[in-house]
Amino acid sequence: MPELPEIEVARKSLTPCVTGRTISEVLVGRTQAIRNPLSDDKAFAVTLNRHRIEAIERWGKTLVFRLDGDMAVIFHFKLGANVSCHKQHVPETDGVAWNFSDGTALEFCDLALSEFHLAHNSELDHLPVLKHGADPLARSFNHELLKDILSPRKQVKTALTDQDVISGIGNTYADEILWHTRINPFRKVAELKENDFRELTRQIKSTLRESIRRGGEESFKNARGRRGRYQTKVHGREGEPCLRDGAKIKAAKRGRRTFWCPKCQK
Repeated sequence: MPELPEIEVARKSLTPCVTGRTISEVLVGRTQAIRNPLSDDKAFAVTLNRHRIEAIERWGKTLVFRLDGDMAVIFHFKLGANVSCHKQHVPETDGVAWNFSDGTALEFCDLALSEFHLAHNSELDHLPVLKHGADPLARSFNHELLKDILSPRKQVKTALTDQDVISGIGNTYADEILWHTRINPFRKVAELKENDFRELTRQIKSTLRESIRRGGEESFKNARGRRGRYQTKVHGREGEPCLRDGAKIKAAKRGRRTFWCPKCQK
């Protein structure tokens, strides 16, 4: 499931491919992905046709394509999707494709539960589909804010992955952040000290930015088809030696699987 780094990598790689291009044809192979207007691929296609893409923004874990004429397309990856730029028009698709007037195209494939929503730019701040928690890469995201928004009753990992509180940190990066911070994922937020919140905030930003620099996780491809190069330090490494102290990485299934080092994460 794509998390904040993968969505930001997608945005960055898409921007030079599609910004300034005008949609000349819309193909819909997966009608279920069109959520507004609900499953109406014809209305979706007619509405988008002849609109120019002005900018692409990331709102939490969602991409917003701002078009001319006060229009926007909201794309939510949900469990995952492949978004690819093509040098030629796409003749058909099992997902959704936008052919552009200059002969290039953008295709959304392997959509699973992914969703498209049409909206007016003036409506974006009030749409439930764009509701999200604090953006951990925002300048305003600091240790004081983190201390205020995390529920003291929750375990640290559970609190970090609450998308209504913090947007974009999922299972993988929560494990990575807590390993870097040397905090046990099952500790209660109430047990954290001032310095813990400072270091946690620093590692949230550092870990997410490192993954963005490396193109996201290795299973992720950007819009140009290039795979990510971010290698996890703890997530998915059960039984392997900790890269910090050599102790065996443990894993436990409490909802989703959690990975941590029992020696250095306290």
